Parts: sequence; C-alpha cells; structure tokens
Amino acid sequence: MLGAWRSSDRRFPVEKRMAITMNDAGVSITVTSITNFGCFALGYFLCSTPAVADFCILTACGVMFDYMFQITFFASIMVYGGRKEPSGGLMSCCYRNNPDNNGTDLQVAKTDIDVDTKPYIHRLFGEVYAPFILRKDVMIVSWIIFVGYALLAIYGCSSIIVDISPKKYIRDNSPIQTFVHLADKYIWADNVMPTFYVMNAPDLRDAGARARLNELIYRLEHTQYSIGRVSTNFWLWEYQRFLNDFPDVEYDTGFYDQKYLNDFFSQFDYQQYRPHVKMKANVTNGEPCIAAFTFQTSFYGLDSWDKRQAELFHWRRIISEYEEFDMFLAGIFSPFLIDQRKSIAPSSMQSIGSAIAVMAMISIFFLPDKQSVFFMTWSLLSISMGVCGGLSVWGSDLDSVSMGCIVMAIGLAVDFSVHICYRYHRSEEITASEKVRDTLSVVGWPIVQAGGSTLVGMATLPFIPAYLVRVFFQTVVLVNVIGLSHALIWLPQLISALDPCERVPIRFRHPRSD
Repeated sequence: MLGAWRSSDRRFPVEKRMAITMNDAGVSITVTSITNFGCFALGYFLCSTPAVADFCILTACGVMFDYMFQITFFASIMVYGGRKEPSGGLMSCCYRNNPDNNGTDLQVAKTDIDVDTKPYIHRLFGEVYAPFILRKDVMIVSWIIFVGYALLAIYGCSSIIVDISPKKYIRDNSPIQTFVHLADKYIWADNVMPTFYVMNAPDLRDAGARARLNELIYRLEHTQYSIGRVSTNFWLWEYQRFLNDFPDVEYDTGFYDQKYLNDFFSQFDYQQYRPHVKMKANVTNGEPCIAAFTFQTSFYGLDSWDKRQAELFHWRRIISEYEEFDMFLAGIFSPFLIDQRKSIAPSSMQSIGSAIAVMAMISIFFLPDKQSVFFMTWSLLSISMGVCGGLSVWGSDLDSVSMGCIVMAIGLAVDFSVHICYRYHRSEEITASEKVRDTLSVVGWPIVQAGGSTLVGMATLPFIPAYLVRVFFQTVVLVNVIGLSHALIWLPQLISALDPCERVPIRFRHPRSD
C-alpha cells in the first residue's frame, strides 16, 4: 500500500490517491491474506501435532485481523498523513512546510508539465536496477547461482532427518537439560521396563490359553534389546508356584478358588502383585474372576530415540498378533513423541503440498493471467524447497517445531511472488523489459523494506538459548533472503524471458476510436 501510495500523483486530492492506491494494491493484499489464511487453516486440519495445529489456527486468525486492520485503520492513517503532507506530513507537530495548493482533477489533467512524482529510491529500482538485472551477462550469472541454490536445496531436503526429543522443547540453559541428558545416557540405556496390559484376560484354567500367553511373553523376552526371562515380572507364574504347594488343587476346579487367590495376594511376598490384577465382582467361586492384568519385562541399550522407536514398533507388532488379549503397553519413554516421529514426515509432505495447491487455486481467482499463476506457483515451490533444504543444512531437524516454521514460511513466501506477478500483470507498458522496470519501480522498494524490517526485527532472537526460537529465526532469515532473491532477481528475469512481445494489454491492441 505504501508503494502504491507513493507512486500516485501527489497533485491529486487524497481521496483520489487512496482510491488509486486501493485499486492498485488492494487485490494483491487480498490475495496474500487469503492464501496465508488458507495455508495456516489447512495446516490446522491436516497437522497431527497439537502444538503445530494451535500455532496454525492462531496465525490464521492473526492474518485475518491484520488484513482487516490494514484496509481500514492503516488506510485511514495514510489518508490522515496525506492531508498533512502539504504542512510536513505526520511530523507537522515538530516542523511545518509551506503548504502547496492541491490541484483539482481538472487542473491536474490540463497541466502540460510531465512531473515524475516517484521518490528517488523508486526511480532507482526502475531506471538503474531493473535494466541491470535484465542484461544477458547478469542473467547468465544469476541463473548459474540459481542452479547451485537448487542443488543445495535438493541436497538439504533429501538429507533432513526426523528427530523429536524432549530436550528440544526446553531452554538450552535449563537445569532440566541435565536430567534429560542423564536419562538418555544412563536410565534408558540401562533398563527400561514397560508395562503390558492384558485387558481381556483369558480363562487361565485352559492350558492352551496359558501356552498362548507364555508364547507372547517369550517373544517379548527375546527381542534385540531384551534382558530376558530373569527380568520378567508376572504374577501368574508366582501364583502357579504358590498352587504347587497344594497337591490336591486341580487347575480345572481350584485355579479360581477365592480362598487360594485371597491367600496368595495377602501374603507378604506376593502383595506387590495385587495392583497388577483387576478382579470381577459377583462371580461364582471357582469361575473365572480375573478381568484384566499386567506384566512387565525389561530391556536395555535403548540409548537413542531411533532405537526406542524401532523397539516400540516391534513390541506393538508382536502384541498385535495376539488380538484375543486386547493388549497395549505403557509406562515407558514418551510414546507420543515416537508416534510423532513416524507421522511427521508424511504429515509434513501432505501439509506442504496441500498448502501450495490451495494457494495456487486461490490465486487463479485473483490473477486471471495464466502465466502469473504459473510464475507464482513456481516461485512458491522454489522458496519452500529452499527453506526446507536450508534448515537441514543449517543444522535443524524435521520435528514439530520446524514443521510449524515451514508452514509459516509457505505463507510468507506468497507475499514476494504475488506482489511482483500482480503488478507485472497490471502494467500498461508494451515490452517485457518496460513491464519489469515499471513493476520494480513500484513494488521493488516496498518489498525490500518489508524483508529488511523483518530481518532487523529478528536480530535479537539468536541471543535466546532455545531450540524453538533458533529454528524460528533460521526460518525467517531463509524465507526473507530467498524470497527477496526470487522477487528482485530470478522472478523478474523469468517473467521477461517467457513473456512474448505481442502479449500486450487489450486496450493497446484495440484502441477505441474517438
């Protein structure tokens, strides 16, 4: 909006200048706001990570509030500043200029003096910078750099690893980091004892059911990181030894005898097993009265999240083969983090692909020019790939934090390409080079201001010792640097190279006869 306002003729009344400004910048602002809102809203519905989903929905609401604020309150401030321009602008309270008489529309139309009212920096982008980047030697060098950038981005995307750990959600200097480090190094590596819950207890009088249960436990005791039978804690085996002290007891009739069960769980040596068994109420003595129970077995050497993930999935595969027991396991290291490790890669690809597709579809309604839609989509794909690859090269991993930042980067990447494509589409110049000059003279400096101010605002973040802040800073830097490179170098060059000379506005092809 500032770029369109500054490019308008200052001799017009402020009402007409604002109308020209909204006509020129309103659509591009609407496109970026709607696409950003759609991107984050889609991320909320597609993302399986609660933290990222909350980030997406809050950001989507913030984008819409910002859009409403920009076209109402900010536009009003611009009008107020425009009315103060003759006397010094918004700083007229500190100093005042000699007021110039604003011309009417008729006086402006009749003037014979061609006055370029654009600020110097805007003319610099249009008259110096645009011809420079359109030189053949500059284009060759810039596209060689782009090939190197693309190769580096592809390498980063292909080498990024999934790593979710509790230490990433804690400040680097937090005392909890020491505990997490010691837990990874000693506790998980030395002994992990998950609890396996059998929610549908079989009839333990049946030798076949007991054999099936023992087979399950045997398989769990012989995985790669199992300690073995010596570490298994199972009440049933102790109860069977207890019954062996009573030679007259038969399993068919006395296994579920309330007298023996109560004696077993009341003895000091076996009291520890009472919380492991859930008894049924109002059951005839001698009939199956155990509704559910648990057992435990230990594992060692799980000193990395990759090993924990592989072992947890192996346990789940084993117990899934015994559906009659309706089992699950708990009491171990953050299984929800491991589940996210498995789902975050496909979830990220789904979110990124869907966001780009939705943005391309939305832009079709506001950018009727087919080539503009193509260029915007290409730029969005390139910037998104660069951000993903750049995060990997910079040392970040694929986790819930970086996934949220990548979704945010897609929303920010739209701003660079849409403003360039929309202004180029609206340009009334004849040749492609003239359109590029006109485009950069109007939106070049505002884009630099937006990107530069964002980078300056992020300058203090590297001093905060937290992984989340660090990844956020890296994402903002990457999306702004790569986005500025696309908007100010590669995108104008590509548009001018693929735009045929005969592709001129209809108003020039078929001039109206007076």
